Amino acid sequence: MIAVTSLDDFSMHIDAVGSWPFVAVVAAVLGVVLFAVGPDRSRVSGARVTTLVLLRLLAFVAIVICLLRPTFVSTKKARQQATVILLADASESMSVADGPNGRTRWQELQAALSAATPAANALVADGNFTIAAWRFDREMQSVTAQPEDPFPLGSWKSLATSDETAIGAAIDDSTRASAGKNLAGIIVLSDGAQHAYSPRDLPPQAAARKLGDMAVPLWSITFGQQRAAGQGRDASIINLSVGETVYLKNSLEISGRVRLDGLADRQAVVKLLAENDSGGMDEVARTTVRGSPQGLEESVQLAWTPQSLGERKLSLLVETQEGEVVVTNNELSTFVEVIDGGLRVLYLEGALRVEQRFLRRVLSASPDMQVDFQWIDSSKRAKWPLDLSRTLASNYNVFLIGDLDSSSLEGADLQAIVAKVQAGSGIGLLGGFHSFEAGGWGSSALAPLLPFETDRLARQAFGEPIREGLHLRGPLKVVPDRRFGGVSILRLGKTDQETQAAWQALSPLDGANDLGRLALSAKPLAVSAEGQPLLVAREFGGGRVLAFAPDSTWKWVMQGAGEQHRRFWRQMVLWLARQDDQEKDSLWVRLSQRRLSPGTLLEFDSGLTNPDGTALVNVGMEAVVISPSGQSRPVRLAQKGETFSGLLTDCADPGDWKLIVKATRPRSNERLEKSARFTVFRQDLELANPRANPLLMRQLAEATPGAVRSPEELADIFAEIGQKPAGFETLEQWSYTPWDKWPMFLLLAACLCSEWFLRKRWGLV
Repeated sequence: MIAVTSLDDFSMHIDAVGSWPFVAVVAAVLGVVLFAVGPDRSRVSGARVTTLVLLRLLAFVAIVICLLRPTFVSTKKARQQATVILLADASESMSVADGPNGRTRWQELQAALSAATPAANALVADGNFTIAAWRFDREMQSVTAQPEDPFPLGSWKSLATSDETAIGAAIDDSTRASAGKNLAGIIVLSDGAQHAYSPRDLPPQAAARKLGDMAVPLWSITFGQQRAAGQGRDASIINLSVGETVYLKNSLEISGRVRLDGLADRQAVVKLLAENDSGGMDEVARTTVRGSPQGLEESVQLAWTPQSLGERKLSLLVETQEGEVVVTNNELSTFVEVIDGGLRVLYLEGALRVEQRFLRRVLSASPDMQVDFQWIDSSKRAKWPLDLSRTLASNYNVFLIGDLDSSSLEGADLQAIVAKVQAGSGIGLLGGFHSFEAGGWGSSALAPLLPFETDRLARQAFGEPIREGLHLRGPLKVVPDRRFGGVSILRLGKTDQETQAAWQALSPLDGANDLGRLALSAKPLAVSAEGQPLLVAREFGGGRVLAFAPDSTWKWVMQGAGEQHRRFWRQMVLWLARQDDQEKDSLWVRLSQRRLSPGTLLEFDSGLTNPDGTALVNVGMEAVVISPSGQSRPVRLAQKGETFSGLLTDCADPGDWKLIVKATRPRSNERLEKSARFTVFRQDLELANPRANPLLMRQLAEATPGAVRSPEELADIFAEIGQKPAGFETLEQWSYTPWDKWPMFLLLAACLCSEWFLRKRWGLV
């Protein structure tokens, strides 16, 4: 049971042992003992009796106090001042002169602070508030208030950190600096242009939401125009998109986006520059773009055909315009790898079946194969035959023809394919309802190279039921032929035994075309369990020809044999291109990106592969990165399965960097080396896009109990803060419990011992 007695700022709390009746009974018993069992008055004088009674009474009082367990509490109240944080944007974009009479944003900010100075001084004068002023760009700088000027910001100066604006980090840092204080609110004076690199790129909205969770208001005041008059003309490259690799003497398309601000109805020249063998940059293509009144982005597409191997730098450049101040955003660069021995595959298909989707996916995943796919829709037969002369003008190493009727192509185009195969290209004919004789290919210009004898009566007409006699019913097991099945196409293991086991483990297929009688020069490389030919090959001039009758190898992938499916089709294309006998290992490096901003982390992967695309194991690998100034440092690599991965950090210097990976081939200890370059760009973030962003400033205010204000209303903010309760009271409490301290024990012991000592001395015991 607790009783409280308060005396202003002093109170006493009693927590009796057990209950009040119990304490009362004990006190009564002690009172009876005190008066009923007193000293013998006949043996001592009255003064001595009084002394003994007082000692005993004092001991009994101490016991009762211990039973009551009193606690004395003293409370002291104190008031704490509230803090108002003012953040003034001092980044380079505040130097843009887009205000009235050509004044800069910084001058407008100072004018607003000067007009609000009396209100700020009045707020501080009553003693309940303090104002903490900060300048910020990428970093924070505290501003010390002067007696008559609480905001001595001074003139704007370009500092080493003023090329970035970190609004979110400024809000977060100022809040941390005021930890433990009563925060009355934050006033942000800025143009709202958040431009910051990592790690100062904290989203301002996230910092504002933290203030909202703490019920701290934020008032935002925006300076500047959404279209900056001081930077009215600006031509910039917004985006550059290009493939990572290109084959020697093949055309590479480069796409980009250009923005022309303040250049309405004016033309600007856009150039494509490519690195030459000596390291210089040559112009290889150009185009022109016309600016729109709205300053919209314009797309550009240029082409480049490399004439030499190796890594090449590409730059997309828009010429500097008259009156343009910022030119650092006029160019973007990246790197591409020009490779030799790459295969170009033309895949013609008449049906968007499942087989073609899996086949295209697995071939396109090979870094040394470029697959051009063309669907010739059978529902548009009225437009047949199609003219593919422009497509066939390119140099293709391999042609693949799927479920396609021969009437879809011009005879001249088919003759061109025959000529290319005779000159050294390869052609693969794939199974389908309109493949082989069912598609009339034996009667076409392609007939001379077919590996089977023609049958003019075996034609599958459109719109009629499928002719069963042209197909083999499944399930069909693909088995390498004992006589000719040792070719690289069918090699799925390191040894013949492993290859045979791999083919036996593959699931059977749904069916296949009946190839009929084979040509005398054709060899069946794979057959069914019953001996029907499924994969047939022949030589034709300098090229190779394959006929693969099944059309459902995608089922191997669905049954968990994706690696076998990939290896089979890749080896088939390599065999057709006569690249099946290459024994050169390939060291590769793949960067996650070729163009990055300072401080961005760059991931990369590397590995060593066999000619068939499989990875080598037990490879020793190391890497170094070289900065634009020529300084090198090692890079840690982590092995993940059959590949190695790394992470590049601290790439802050703008310019071209180089990553060099060195590998040691197993067994032979031969050293291989591969390099990849990337560029670190540092554009003028502040002036490249100096538009004010009032939408961001509104979002910051609306995330808190604050509001958006105009520069003229800054004084009203200080007046509004002053009308609210400023500080809060803190209670400093002091408590004391005498019943459990040593003085109480000493008092009790002293009284009892003294009473016993005196009684003994006076002869009462």
